[in-house]
Amino acid sequence: MVLKNNTLHSNENSRLKSVGRFFREAFTIDFNKPLSIKNQFMVMFVTLFISTVLFGVLCFINNTQVAEPPKQPAKPTAVQSQKQTSRQESSQKVILNTELMKKVDIISLPYEEIHNGELILVNKEHQCTHNGESVVSLLNVKTGTYVVADASVSVDQGIVDNVNHMFDDFYDIYGESKVMIACGYRSSELQSELYEAETDREGEDTADIWVAPPGYSEHQTGYAFDLDLMVEDGGIGIDYDGKGNYSWLNENCCQYGFIVRYLEGKENITGYEYEPWHFRYVGVPAATYIMENELTLEEYMDTVQKYSIQKPLMIKGINDEVWYTYYVPAQEKDKTEVPVPQNYSYTISGDNFSGFIVTVTIS
Repeated sequence: MVLKNNTLHSNENSRLKSVGRFFREAFTIDFNKPLSIKNQFMVMFVTLFISTVLFGVLCFINNTQVAEPPKQPAKPTAVQSQKQTSRQESSQKVILNTELMKKVDIISLPYEEIHNGELILVNKEHQCTHNGESVVSLLNVKTGTYVVADASVSVDQGIVDNVNHMFDDFYDIYGESKVMIACGYRSSELQSELYEAETDREGEDTADIWVAPPGYSEHQTGYAFDLDLMVEDGGIGIDYDGKGNYSWLNENCCQYGFIVRYLEGKENITGYEYEPWHFRYVGVPAATYIMENELTLEEYMDTVQKYSIQKPLMIKGINDEVWYTYYVPAQEKDKTEVPVPQNYSYTISGDNFSGFIVTVTIS
C-alpha cells in the first residue's frame, strides 16, 4: 500500500509539471514569428480554457444572486410617510401654481375700488365708505329659524343666503329659533347717536372699547350683525354669550363665511373688547383660514399681503375644498392691473387701505 501511494503521488506530480510546462510555453510564444501547428494548438487551447473559466465564474455569481431571497422594502416610518406626503403636496402646489399662472386675464380697477368687497377692513384706523347702497331688510327674506328685532335690521343682499343657511342648520340640530339678530347695517348718523349716548353714560374711555366712532363701524359695511336672544315675554335680552348650544354658531360660522370679529385675548389688535355676539362676513375661504389659525381680520390682512399670484396662499376647507389667495397692491394714480386666472372662478375684494385680494376656487 505504501508503495502504491508513493507511485500515485509521483504520477500526479509528473502530470502537474507537464501542465505547468505547457502553460509556460503557451504564454511565452513569440507572436512576431509565424506560428507552428503546435503553437496554434496551444493558443486555441489556452483561449478556450480561459473562456470556460470566466463563463463558470459569471454563472456562479448569477446563481448566487438569484438564490438570495429578495430584500423586502423597509416599511416607511411615520416621519418618512409625512415627508412623502409633504413632497406630494408640494408637487400638487407646484402643478396648481403653474396652472394658475398659465392663462390669465387682466382686470383694470380704479384705486377707489379698494374700498369695496367682502374683505374690507374697517376699524379705528380705516374708515368705511359704504352708506347702505346694497342692504336689504332681513324681515322680508329671512327663514323661520331665527328672528330679527324689527324691519330695520338689514344686511348686504349678497350674504342673505349665508345668514339663512347658518341659522337653518343650527335649527335642524337643536330645534331652537330664539336666536335674534338685533342689529345689522347702521348708518354713520345712527352710529354717531350710539357713540354719543355711550360716551355720556359710561365715559369716552369705556365708549371707545365698546362702540366704534361714527364712520369707523363694521356695521356700516352691511357685512356685520349682532346676536341677542328672545326672552320669555317676547322682549330682547342681551344674553347671547356663544356658550351652550350657541357655541355651535361661534365654532361653525366659518362654514358660512362668518367670523367672530372681536376675539378674546386680541383686544390690543382689534381695539375692542371680546364680543361673542358680533359676527362679520368675510367669505368662506378667509373665514376658514382665520378661524383655523385663530386670527383677527387685521392679522389675516397682514398674512395675505405676503402672497402673490406667483406664490399664492393655499387654503384648505373642512370638506377638502381648496382656494388660492394672493394680493395685488393698488396704484394710486393709475388703474391697477389685477391678474386673474382664466380657468378658475375667483373673487376680487379691496382691503380698504392699500390693495386688492384675489381668492381663487380650485376645487
